[in-house]
Amino acid sequence: MAEARWRPLVLTDAPPVAALLARCEAADGIGVSVRGAEGVHEDLIASGLDLDGGTTSLWCGGEPVAYATTRVQEHAGPVHQLTLDIAVHPAHRTISMVRQLLDWCRDTGVRRHHAMYDVALLELHVRTHHGQAWLAGALDTAGYRRARSHWGMRMDLSAQRPLAAPAVPIGTEVVPFDDAFDAQLLAARNLIFADHWGSAPMTARTWRHTLTGSPYFRPGSSFLLLSEHEREILCYLLCTELTDTGTDRELYLANAGTQPALHGRGLYRAVFTHTLARARDQGYRWAVLDVDSTNPMAAGGFYERMGLRRFRTWTTHVHSPSTTTPPTAPSTSP
Repeated sequence: MAEARWRPLVLTDAPPVAALLARCEAADGIGVSVRGAEGVHEDLIASGLDLDGGTTSLWCGGEPVAYATTRVQEHAGPVHQLTLDIAVHPAHRTISMVRQLLDWCRDTGVRRHHAMYDVALLELHVRTHHGQAWLAGALDTAGYRRARSHWGMRMDLSAQRPLAAPAVPIGTEVVPFDDAFDAQLLAARNLIFADHWGSAPMTARTWRHTLTGSPYFRPGSSFLLLSEHEREILCYLLCTELTDTGTDRELYLANAGTQPALHGRGLYRAVFTHTLARARDQGYRWAVLDVDSTNPMAAGGFYERMGLRRFRTWTTHVHSPSTTTPPTAPSTSP
């Protein structure tokens, strides 16, 4: 058996890590397109991810068989959220291996928390797909609670009747995304999501990296609803597309919001309908989104009425470890 070696991730690991993720996603039946080397590289350069001090990976015979990353939130209020990403090759998913990674995540999270936001309460967040029972069960025994469920929903645009022309409210206009709106859009996003569970204000760097500057962002398939005179952003829907989806192109509805004072006036319905109609014209087969099950649009049945159906479930697991005594700096190995 090849010698096992623990070490932090580096940027050049993107291709073999992408291959590991492909194997994991196939085994778990996640049913989403693999991120690919380019997507993994984007993840590894994300804000809040410290490769040397916040990642670890296990290598056997020159290939990764497991890894874990800890990504800190840029802003902390009463709670400082730290997001975990964990993957283990199906042949290496022993109880001891998974627990070793979770212990490393806890200790590393506490250490990074103390270095940044010592006065806030630390929460470790990790999301599992319904096919990842191996990880969800380990999180249950490690002190995590199942805090939130999220529904993956999709519509087969090719099987739908022609979508009705959107009813745009009087005094508004739907326009495609343009970089000229980017700063204004970020400000609107931060206002809209100020009170949302698990959300924090985004910086311009993270906003660009995650959405409008991402190679997967599709500005021509993303739309804003503006007031005609002040050109204020009233509502928006931003979309992305993975580059390796083949002929059945999939448009992912990545981020949407409506100004809080304008809820219930049909603004989101107008933007949503316009976006899906354009997606069909642009040759997309699927429209896909993930939504918090407590979101009024989900709980109220809006998406079902619009023709989307559930096809996957995600769970957010949350743990608040004790941070009273900072741990000693860990070694490279968990």
